[in-house]
Amino acid sequence: MAPDRSRPVDRPARELPVWPLRAVFVFYPLWWVLGLAPFAGLIFALPMVANLVRRGRVVVPRGFGIWLLFLLAMVVAGTQLDSVPRLVGLLFRLTAYGSATVIFVYVYNCSSRSLPVGRAVEFLVAFWIWVVIGGYLGVLFPEGSITTPMERLMPPSIAANELVGELIHPKFAEVQHPWGAAEPFVRPSAPFPYTNAWGSHYALLLPMVLLFMRIRGTVRQGVLLALLATASLVPAFATLNRGMLLAVGFALVYGALRYAAKGHVKGLVAVVGAMVVGAVVAYLTGVADGITSRTSVSGSNDDRVGIYLEAFLRTLESPVLGYGAPRPSATIGVSVGTQGQFWNIMFSFGFPALLLFTLFLAGLAWRTRTLPLDLVWLHVVPVMAVFMMFYYGLDSTQLVVIFTAAALGLRHLRDLRSQDPPEAGA
Repeated sequence: MAPDRSRPVDRPARELPVWPLRAVFVFYPLWWVLGLAPFAGLIFALPMVANLVRRGRVVVPRGFGIWLLFLLAMVVAGTQLDSVPRLVGLLFRLTAYGSATVIFVYVYNCSSRSLPVGRAVEFLVAFWIWVVIGGYLGVLFPEGSITTPMERLMPPSIAANELVGELIHPKFAEVQHPWGAAEPFVRPSAPFPYTNAWGSHYALLLPMVLLFMRIRGTVRQGVLLALLATASLVPAFATLNRGMLLAVGFALVYGALRYAAKGHVKGLVAVVGAMVVGAVVAYLTGVADGITSRTSVSGSNDDRVGIYLEAFLRTLESPVLGYGAPRPSATIGVSVGTQGQFWNIMFSFGFPALLLFTLFLAGLAWRTRTLPLDLVWLHVVPVMAVFMMFYYGLDSTQLVVIFTAAALGLRHLRDLRSQDPPEAGA
């Protein structure tokens, strides 16, 4: 692979096909029903690698070596594992990181003719629509679940792993019964195993909806998406997910500030209008009271602070390599290293790996800051990721979404340095 240091390379004679990327996002419900959703990235990363090899000369953006060093640090940290189930968990995470890496490189190497920004955003918006539909499944059928073909085929020794089991036997919602609660909390999660995963995907994909409405959609499509976005607030608020609300609020405020700084009144009004609609719906549905009720009986605030502190103190005992995987907490009934990407990497892989991951992610946010205003939402996604990694896990399809947005942004900046810059929504 050759680093793309200054000027873009000439357009290759062979265009990379976009069907693998479309398959990952647009056909996600099919993989979910089959029990293949956790492996979809890996499955379609294989033809991506084949296409890259067949075409020849793969270029990567500057700073990509930092990410490769992070992946190496993960592999080395595997020497600290103490059980086969934890080895299975590490291998699963490595495949997730590896497939996201391949997708990042693939999107960056796709030309703007074969994969214009607008088309890629269509794929991401389709994925967001599936996320919303899954949220409604959780609202309407909270006790529902799917017995997938993969669950029947998986060896019992692997299926017994808690993480793997939850991925291959998906439930529609997390139904929580904290002590002292008057009634259970039904929190949608489909098509993901956890409500927090639903919230993180919803938040990261929402900027892509805004981007589509700006550069690609017709007036009719814009109206339909606006109505769907409003309807999506029903499952979104049903999750009672504070992290999702914080992330969406952060993204909208940041986007509004970028529009305001450029004097773009129309964009500013649109973003502020979206914030007002969200606030009104939140007030009418009583989401604030629901969140207060849940946190008052769950003690999640104190638990999170405690688990963060425990993760830091225990990492000091193995600072270079970490522990290879999360481990049970000594104080509460959760595993240390499962309450946010930052803490997961620190505890599982050590402080050097944490530094490498943070540098690369922050670098994506920094290098996409110069995108034109039409594409500012591509920049917002990695900025959100830096904000969200302290309380959300981002090592599954979330990372694919982040890397896809960042690769599109970096590719656009590369093409702007060429003699024939592309149209944003072409």
